[in-house]
Amino acid sequence: MPVYLYYGEDTYSLNQKVDQLINQNIPSDWKTFNYVRFFEKEKNLAAKVFTEVMTLPFGEGCKIVHVDSDCFTDSLLNENNKDLEDKLSQIPTDSILLITGSKKPDCRKAAVKILLQEAQQEEFPLVPNWDKLGIINLIGKYAATHQVKLTPDITDYLVEAIGSNTARADSEFAKLAIYANGKTILLKEITQLVSNNNTDYSTLAIAMLRNRANIAITQVFKLTATNEHPLKIVATLTSIFRTWLITKAGVEAKLNDAKTAELADLKNPKRLYYLKDEVKYVALEKLKRSVLILAQLETELKSGTDNLTSRIVEICNT
Repeated sequence: MPVYLYYGEDTYSLNQKVDQLINQNIPSDWKTFNYVRFFEKEKNLAAKVFTEVMTLPFGEGCKIVHVDSDCFTDSLLNENNKDLEDKLSQIPTDSILLITGSKKPDCRKAAVKILLQEAQQEEFPLVPNWDKLGIINLIGKYAATHQVKLTPDITDYLVEAIGSNTARADSEFAKLAIYANGKTILLKEITQLVSNNNTDYSTLAIAMLRNRANIAITQVFKLTATNEHPLKIVATLTSIFRTWLITKAGVEAKLNDAKTAELADLKNPKRLYYLKDEVKYVALEKLKRSVLILAQLETELKSGTDNLTSRIVEICNT
């Protein structure tokens, strides 16, 4: 099938898939000639893309024309639907139209629906930070890829330390594979080789809660320096602040502890005692505002605007 659509927020895994598709279809000596990338929205983008993808490859291998999903689908709205069907069906078998983006195109639009019918689709979602089973599977996948032997206690540590950061998981397991050299690594060795960023997350969240912007900024730099994805940072902070918000709201509404723990989705209800102490002197309005700012930050990051540091400082000053 000459049309491929890759989409999702796990940009690391998505880009790996793109590289794999290119390497499988274009010999390295011919990549300069046969891999064409359109980066930005421009006038008559759809026409330029189709002209390029209909042009036969030069030399060996296939030709791949790579375009951004949002830019391309927007340009398709000016296309006649019958003409679009014809163009998609006429793409040569030795050419590939590759479309990538952070989200699936809106299939309510007729032109997009036609495109999706012709495309081989694959989604690359980020595993939510609360999905422990999903993270365990992710850790197991990279352990198998790099042939690193895991014991249950090591798996638990790596799930906690790495989380759903696919870029870091790949990097850490590449390092562990070299160190292990086919042998099983001890937990005490793993803790020296793989740092646990959860401590940094906890310090960051508390700094934001206590309005300590300097500490918060330092923690953000530490997390990004270890390749923590900004969306992962926001997702983790959102989960923490949401739990604090529900806890504080439960206290002010005089709900019993069992009900508050249920609403906060606490796996260990005894944790509520410490949560109540953490938010004891924090205004409910600050927690509400913080969750709203984090939601706004998530939207900004997904649209390509990196306001991570400035939004975190804003929460500190709320």
